[in-house]
Formats: sequence, structure tokens, C-alpha cells
Amino acid sequence: MASVGNPKEDNLAAAIKAMEELVEEAVQVYELDKEESIVIDDLYNSLKIITSFLGFSVDLHPSLLDLPESTRAVLTPSLDILIIKPNFKSETKRFDQLNLDETSNILRFAIPTITTMAKTDRTIKNKKMALLRESTKKLKHLPTSNAEDMVVNDTTVHMEKVEKVES
Repeated sequence: MASVGNPKEDNLAAAIKAMEELVEEAVQVYELDKEESIVIDDLYNSLKIITSFLGFSVDLHPSLLDLPESTRAVLTPSLDILIIKPNFKSETKRFDQLNLDETSNILRFAIPTITTMAKTDRTIKNKKMALLRESTKKLKHLPTSNAEDMVVNDTTVHMEKVEKVES
């Protein structure tokens, strides 16, 4: 025959078990919070190198930061977020000081925007470089000539060839 335990002891054991579960969960949440700050710091440092190099600023929709619609927010190349309030006062927040939701919202929006800006910048630079390469190529195909043989056809200035007189 199984012995029936004391109901007060059963309640006490259940309370102790609940506290142990609470401690376990609290430790896991603490570990995640610590890991979160390390991951955000690593992300911040790596991303800042790229954004500083590219030099782009990105307008952010205020809802990404739970701000009123009349507020303006700009992510700068140094990963500062400039917040301009409706009364035109401003404040600056560092990207690594945002909460997890704000950070992920900004990443989802800003990274594709910065990527598009970088692609556009690359395309423009490629076109300019192609022009310079083509110009250099054409200039290299000019007949080589002696500086004394070159003729200047400028009507505003008349240049004469000067000969060296020996004494």
C-alpha cells in the first residue's frame, strides 16, 4: 500500500521545484542578455567599418524606433541615429544602445537601402573609370612627337619657336 504524503509537504516540494525552475529560467535569460550585448557590440563594430567607408546616411521611418510620425530619424555613417523631434530639437542615439526590436527593425530596413546605394555608387564609379580608361587609351595612340614640333593653334596667344643662339 502506498503511503499518502502530507499535503503541506507536497505543497512545499512543489514550491521548491517552482523556485528551482524560476532560478533556471532567470540564469538562462541572464546568459542571453549577456550574449545579446556581445553580439550587438560585434555587429556594431563590424557594420561601422563598412558604413563609415561608404559614407551613406539613411533616412529611417520613425515607426522603426517607435517614434511619432512627425519625427525624423537618420542613420549616419558612424551608426549614430539622429532623431529630430517635431519641435526641431534633436537627440542622438548610438546604434549599439538600441533595444533588440529597434536594432532588428533598422537592420531589415537600412541594410538593403545601403546596399542599393552602394550598387548605385559602384555603377557611377565604373562609368567614370571606363571613361578615364578609354581617354587614356586614346591618348596613348596619339603619334609621339617632340615638344619642339608641336604646334599650338590658339588664336589668342601667338607662340614662336625660340632658337638657342650660341655666343
